Amino acid sequence: MVDIDYERAIRLSAAEVTAGELVALELKEPESNSPVWESRIADQDGQLTTVRLGATRGEVLGTSPGPDLADSGRQELMRHLDEAQLLPDEAAREAADTANGELVTALELQGREGDPVWWVDALGVADESATLHVVDAKTGEILERRPA
Repeated sequence: MVDIDYERAIRLSAAEVTAGELVALELKEPESNSPVWESRIADQDGQLTTVRLGATRGEVLGTSPGPDLADSGRQELMRHLDEAQLLPDEAAREAADTANGELVTALELQGREGDPVWWVDALGVADESATLHVVDAKTGEILERRPA
């Protein structure tokens, strides 16, 4: 039921916030008739906005203020964004085997031992297995793969 893939969802979501950068994306209710991509976009000051997109037609369903981060959390997020060389869609392409039917269902920029990493969740369409891929946001190296 998902016609809008993660790459398009990233572009459409980021376009809703001036100079915004995606820090998280999750597909909600993928099996339903109305699946939704929900993203968090950081502006230049580290303020987060939540954007909801219909995953069948790509229409913006709404935007709202995202979680309010403490100053230290906002500074850490901005540092991770500054240090990340890999864009979210590149991290997803590195991690997920979309050629063999894996569907990216979530992405999130996190810290791991002080360094930025992308957590990429992918669902195997054929066998419905879920896999978490941890991708170094500086180099693109897959640091870890495990069942989600």
